[in-house]
Order: sequence, then C-alpha cells, then structure tokens
Amino acid sequence: MKKGSKTLLLLCLSLLLIITACGGPNENSTVDNTSNGTENAGENAVSPKKEVVLNIPHYKSGQNVGAKFFLPQVERFNNKYAGQYKIVIEEIPQDDYAAKIKLLAQQNELPALIEGGDKDFLRDVIVKGEKFYDLKPLIDSKPEMKKLMVEESLAYNTTESGKIVSLPVISFSPVGLYYNKEMFEKAGITKPISQMNFAEFDAALESLKKAGFTPLSLMSGENAWTSMLLASSFLANEPGGAELLKSTELAYDYTDPMWINTFAEIKKWFEKYTTDNAIGAGYADAANNFMNERTAIIANGPWMVPDFSDTTKAAAGLDKKVGASIYPGGVALATVNEYTWWIPKGLKEEETQAALAFLEFMTTPEEKEAEMVQLGGTSPKLETSAEFDSKLNPILLELNNTMKSDLKQTVQFLGVIWPEQIAATEFGKFLPLLAKGTLTPEQFAEELTKKAQQFKK
Repeated sequence: MKKGSKTLLLLCLSLLLIITACGGPNENSTVDNTSNGTENAGENAVSPKKEVVLNIPHYKSGQNVGAKFFLPQVERFNNKYAGQYKIVIEEIPQDDYAAKIKLLAQQNELPALIEGGDKDFLRDVIVKGEKFYDLKPLIDSKPEMKKLMVEESLAYNTTESGKIVSLPVISFSPVGLYYNKEMFEKAGITKPISQMNFAEFDAALESLKKAGFTPLSLMSGENAWTSMLLASSFLANEPGGAELLKSTELAYDYTDPMWINTFAEIKKWFEKYTTDNAIGAGYADAANNFMNERTAIIANGPWMVPDFSDTTKAAAGLDKKVGASIYPGGVALATVNEYTWWIPKGLKEEETQAALAFLEFMTTPEEKEAEMVQLGGTSPKLETSAEFDSKLNPILLELNNTMKSDLKQTVQFLGVIWPEQIAATEFGKFLPLLAKGTLTPEQFAEELTKKAQQFKK
C-alpha cells in the first residue's frame, strides 16, 4: 500500500472513533430513550408537583342545610383542579365552629380557609393584629370579579390601610316571609305584604284570625329567631330604625322610643296572633306549625323552601300554597356587613395559592348562579343567564320578584347589631316576661339594656 493510502486510512479510522465516542447512546446504553433520559438524570430530574391538600373544618357538612350546595361545590373545585389542589372537609357542628376557629388560632394551627367566625374575635384579634392574608391583590387583579361585589361589603372588609380582610359579598339571600296563599284568599287579603305598612299588616293579621286561622309562627325559645326577624322589620319602619340596623356598631341601649314601640308590637303579636305554644317554643316548633298549616305566616330564610315539598316535614301539597315576600314597608333583611371567607397569614405559599384558587372559583358567575338557584338569593350586579328564572323554585322566584318590584331598603336583623349574648340567649330569655305581661315594653327595654351593658367593652 502506498504511503498516501495508509495515511488516508488512518485518518478515516480516527474520524470513525471520534463519531462513535461523541454520538448518541448505543443499544447497550443504560439510558431509556422512551423516558427522555429522566429516569437516570439524578439531580437534574424534574419531579411531578405534589397535590396540595387543604383539610378544612366546616359546619356546612353532614345534615347541615348549607351542605346541600357547599359540598358539591367543593367536589366541583376538586375535579377542576385534580392533581393540583384538593379540599377535604372535616365535619364540625355549626354551634361549635366559632369556638373551634378561636382555639385553632390560639394554637397557631388555623386552616387555610375559614368562613367568618366570632365577630368580636375577628375584629379585635384577626383584623387588628393583621393575622389575615390581604385579598386586595387578588381582587384588583380580577376586575370581572370586583365589579360584581356589593359596595357596602367591600367597604366593610377594607381596613384603614387599604387591605381586604375577607371576600366581599357578591350575592346574598334576603330573609323574608312565607305565607299560606290559600289562607290569605279565604281571609280576603289581596294586597301584597311587601306593599303594606305595618298598620295594614296588623289589619291582615286580624282578618286571618277572624277567618279562623292563627296568623304567626312565633317563638321565644333558643334565639327567638322567627320573632326576632319580624321585630327587625318593624324596627326598620320606625324613625331612625333603618339607620340603626345598617350600622356597623353594636347597640347596647334599647330605651329609645323606636325600641319601645317595637317591643310593644312584639307583645301584641304574642298576645293576639300566634300559637299557644309560642312561649317557650324553639325553631322546630315554629317551623312545624307553619309547615303543617297551623299558622299562616313564618319569617325565615330561603333555605327553608325545600322543606315545603318534603312530605316528611310538611303537609302534602304545601309547596303549591306557599307564597313569599319581603316585609311590610318594602324591607328586606340581609347581612352584607360581615366577614365571610378569609385566609390566615403565614401559610405555605402553595397552601395560600390553593386557598386563593378556591375563593376565585366560588365567585365565578356560574357558581354564583348555581348557588342562587339552589339556596335562593339575589346578586345586584350579576347578569344571570336567560334560563335563570326558569331554574328557580317558584317560591324563590316570587321572593326575588318582590325584591325587584317593592324593595325600599335592605337592613340587617337585630341579631347582628346586638351583642352576641343578647342575640343568642338574653332576648329569648326575657321575651316570655314581655309576652305574658310580667314586664311592660318600657321595663323590658330597661332590663335588656342592663344586660347589654354587662357585655359592653
């Protein structure tokens, strides 16, 4: 072989060795091409993100009426964010919820999502101590969400420094009246309740009584719920009453004439227009009286509506007889000045992001509309779908229609502006003394005021 040929051969062999050494893995390589080399990439491997699980104690679980919508909503969220976020609900009785949140706060073990809580605790500890995650960046970044929020609720949740404590209200459920249309017809009552004043309402009660019907489902037991609601609407029609019921401050003095007039009206209702068992009755008694057609009217929230068609609770066909209305004077009762869903400060970043995702999910138009269809309510700024009215229970639709046609003012109920102890126990404890005439309205006002002063800070 010529010298030039040898040189060329050696050059070719060298090039082949270089190509083999620098080329991709051969058939004996330990790297699996089907996995893009990640199985043996060591520190450079990218692990899939672990699902963030939020364990949330909440009372809207089990047999609680709020569970009917809330638990499926959580399930919808979990399905949407499957593999990324998951919420697990720990069942807790509603009466224990506020105390549970306070205890967890003291232990520095708050869950990532909390709905409300004890109002004094939230104001004095969580808000003043800025122990909440500021929702303002989220809300400001979502103009489509912000434009749906009720202004009063947004203002209430905004601190002096401009931070937002909890999710402002987009929709709310007015607490109104439910009445037996058949009884009203037999009593000759034709004017809508929402268009009456209270003198006309009392005349309607008298007409029902003369027609052989017991007008009102009242109660003094527990927190005197149905009685307190009706009293709230009467106070809202008194001079200065609506302003008081819209206040963000608690009321500790009940000796003003508007209070005396309200207590006198309550006394009359108990004496003339309610059942024999109203004194001492609890909510179950008051509800049972209406649902079994022993009374013509009950004050309550829209969550009661499904019970009207439940024949294990109500007389057969009752749902076809029930009408709904806001109160005389065009008054609706609703609470928008409240703390709703909030996130504690200091969570892990991934937990905060999961919680924020849930709050955003809850406020989508689809979820708000679904909530109103199932639970009732209204959203002043949300443009509902064309099918919304047809999806609503006819009783809830009637309630919404009276809101549209006759609403003059929306106020809070008495339980919101009273100290917690007055609302939960003391009002109901003193009410039998007023109803039986042991205390005059003036004396009742003085005794309740003395009690309230004990709880004033």
